[in-house]
Amino acid sequence: MAHRLLSEWGFRVFEAESGEEGMEVLETARSGIQLVIVDVVMPLADGVQVTSRIRERWPTQRTLYMSAHPAEVLMEYGLTKLDAPFLAKPFTRDELLSKVSEALAQPADALRERLR
Repeated sequence: MAHRLLSEWGFRVFEAESGEEGMEVLETARSGIQLVIVDVVMPLADGVQVTSRIRERWPTQRTLYMSAHPAEVLMEYGLTKLDAPFLAKPFTRDELLSKVSEALAQPADALRERLR
């Protein structure tokens, strides 16, 4: 649903089935990637681990977490301090657009600040 909605709004969307595949997509299509939307619970590597790897490589990369899991499960995955916007599933199209807009509005200085 997110892919379809974002495409309808004019975004070019790349999809990945796992964190590893997501890293490969980022390496291949690096130019112009404005936002990475990461599910917290994914096969092979969870979203927190993937986001950490992304930030090691591209420190100012904008990210948006999403999950259908309750807070207790997210804490098991290390998502205790949100350093990026979070979108709870299920979501409406307006909620998706709002969170994507929020994530894209993060100034580069704020993104660099989270590295400290």
